[in-house]
Amino acid sequence: MILVFGGTTEGKKVATLLQEKSMPFVYSTKTNIPFQENDIANYRYGALDQKQLEKYLLENDVKIIINASHPFAELLHNTIANVAESLQIPVIRFGRKLLPRTINPLVSYVNTYDDACELLEKHQVILALTGVQSIKKLKPWWQKQSIFFRILNRPESLAIAAESNFPEKQLILGLPSDNLEKEIDLINTKSIDLILTKETGNSGFLSTKINAALKTDTQIIIITQPEIPPYFQQVFNVVELENLLTSTQRSLSLTNNTTVKWD
Repeated sequence: MILVFGGTTEGKKVATLLQEKSMPFVYSTKTNIPFQENDIANYRYGALDQKQLEKYLLENDVKIIINASHPFAELLHNTIANVAESLQIPVIRFGRKLLPRTINPLVSYVNTYDDACELLEKHQVILALTGVQSIKKLKPWWQKQSIFFRILNRPESLAIAAESNFPEKQLILGLPSDNLEKEIDLINTKSIDLILTKETGNSGFLSTKINAALKTDTQIIIITQPEIPPYFQQVFNVVELENLLTSTQRSLSLTNNTTVKWD
């Protein structure tokens, strides 16, 4: 059986491929999301610590893990790497190709939230496009500065914001967009003078965010993508994923001297 960590654009692509290839899998996300189960695809949700993940892998005879979760889900990446390596279960990381870095005085790249926060004090109105989970991390800053957060318009996200007592009037509900004019209008309407975002690649419309910042003469800080554990075998498109799945299946078959049964 294959275990897929998804909840992303990449996760949807993985699920589509596995169903096309009739390879049974379980699709796993941290929070409950709509997912259509069938004879090939099953679904689970909820965070797993190392002990829970190890138990799940053994009880369900997981032979391959495909990690298509968000690139900034560092705790999940490390949990998967530690458990999978100890059990010698191969992990395929379906990642996002990074964009070439933009060289411009308005664009700054930093490694951590702490590095980013050192640059926030110079600005009056900040637009945070770093996701709802970053509200708690940035609490010392939005308590004393004007910060708008764009988050998904769903109960789970609204609950996380409410738990931190973040001002509801400073929430912008919506999805990331590749509509440049829409992003420019948001910057102008809210009188934003700094954008804080993450290095998410094209899936997160990073190039649109950068272009909007440059066209409005707005500073943008980009938190760089964390490194992926070296145990993972990384691919960046569906063709590479299919090829690696095939070679991994063949390797497992040779190791066990038998045909791997994915169910």
